[in-house]
This record gives sequence, C-alpha cells and structure tokens, in this order.
Amino acid sequence: MQYSRYINLGFALAGLVFWVVLGKTAAAVMRSIPVNDSAILGIEQFTMSQAIGLLLSVGLVVYLYTREDVKVWSGEVAVELSKVTWPSWDETRRNTLIVIIFSVVLATVLASLDFFWKWLTDLILLGA
Repeated sequence: MQYSRYINLGFALAGLVFWVVLGKTAAAVMRSIPVNDSAILGIEQFTMSQAIGLLLSVGLVVYLYTREDVKVWSGEVAVELSKVTWPSWDETRRNTLIVIIFSVVLATVLASLDFFWKWLTDLILLGA
C-alpha cells in the first residue's frame, strides 16, 4: 500500500493523544482514591499515572493496528485525503482574512442592534 507511511504516522500520533488522555485520566483516578502518584525512574514528570497511560495507550494502538477493519478504514481515509485539492497558502491567508473581517463586521452589526433594542426597551419600560 502506497500510503502505509502516513497510516503508520497516524497510528503513532493517535498513540500520543491516547497517552496524554489516558495519563490524565489515570492521574485523576489516582487523586480520587488515596494512592501516591510518585515519580518513576527519577524523572519528576514521569509519574505512575503517566506510566499507566503509556502502557494503556500502547496496548490500545497495538490492538487497533492489528484489527483488519481499522487498517482497511484508515487506508480508505488515506486514499480519500489524497484526492483532496488543498488550497495554496495565498488562498488560505486571503480566505482567513475574509472570515475575520466578516466576523468583525457581523459582531459590530449585532452589537449595535443589541444596544438599540436595549435603549428602545429601556425607553418604553422606564420612560413611560
């Protein structure tokens, strides 16, 4: 398969995301029950909860990598992404600027309408 490099990179990135999420989850569980989340291997940032998250994420990635349906799905995603026509940097900058300007203009219009309706309701309710 010609996209296997990108598929493997995707599994590695997913493993890193799993490690962060599962490490934080393990830390929260260890805080909720009185368990000491001490440093391992003399490294202050690598705690028992991080080790648990690492082991769980490696196991999860290996499990997903060995499943044939996940490999087929990720291959199909890679093929579809290769068909996408990505915009150039100039198009991306121009479109981003258009979105920012439109958002500012729309926010200004909505704020002015909000202030107008507040003024009108205050005039009707408090001024009468």
